[in-house]
Amino acid sequence: MSIDLLNRGLKLSHLRFAAVLRQYGGISAAADAIGISQPAASRLASELEQLSGIAMYRRTGRGIELTSAGEKFALRSSRILREIDDAGQEIDELAKGIYGSVSLGSVTGPAIDFAIPALRRIRLSYPTISLRVDVAASDALIPMVLDGELDFALCRLPHHADHRQFTQSIKIEEQVSFVVRPGHALARKGGMLPIDALLPYDWILPKAGAILRTTVERTLSRAKIPLPQNILTTSSYLFTLALVRQSNAIAPIATSVAKSFAAEEGGTNGLVTLKTNLPISVEPYSLISRAGAEFTPAASMVFNEIERSFQEA
Repeated sequence: MSIDLLNRGLKLSHLRFAAVLRQYGGISAAADAIGISQPAASRLASELEQLSGIAMYRRTGRGIELTSAGEKFALRSSRILREIDDAGQEIDELAKGIYGSVSLGSVTGPAIDFAIPALRRIRLSYPTISLRVDVAASDALIPMVLDGELDFALCRLPHHADHRQFTQSIKIEEQVSFVVRPGHALARKGGMLPIDALLPYDWILPKAGAILRTTVERTLSRAKIPLPQNILTTSSYLFTLALVRQSNAIAPIATSVAKSFAAEEGGTNGLVTLKTNLPISVEPYSLISRAGAEFTPAASMVFNEIERSFQEA
């Protein structure tokens, strides 16, 4: 039988305190963050343990460290507080029309293919909606969706994630292209290139374990082709594109990104896509939200526009 925290006296002040205690790691800092005295904060900490009947934190030389139970309670407290904030925002939006803020996450390719067209339509039709877009790897975005920091994200669910905690809408496979600078020796050859022709050059790849790198390594391995001897590792798209433009290095990137930075015919700016005999595609991504989450009207509007972009692709 579960513990009935509400009947035991759980209050919003306990939730706020647990959330900031996790963030600041000390009772004094947590007290300052929510504008109460340190004795009042200590009392809240003591009440939390009495309500739960289990140790929620332990003192260390550097302040306070949450126990496993304390950490889980603090995470849920943060989510509950965000839901309450969203409820207030939704009431305000319904009273005024479509207002409010929407937080969206995306990996790079889908951001260009689907987020930008959808957000452009939203800005034209609903200029009062405030938009935030975080572009990052799926491993960074998924925890933000789960914690409520992002309303939803265009990314992939990592294999280690609990899929029951999320809802996925429409899956789309992402193609990969190899790009070089205009004037590169391989670009001048034209036509279909054997993948072996790319191996003597430096390759720019994400860090080991990243989905793109794992996909490239697995595809080459299945084709019994070795990795190039010289690999430069970076997680920055900006650095990757700049280095390709200023060297003879080759980079596998999302095809949508390659098209966005494509050089004009005969031009010296942008990137050139190489045609190779080894097609590469990354596992599908989708529009992901937290299971059971209720969108505000503004978030629902943006979500629907991105779904529309998916369906039109």
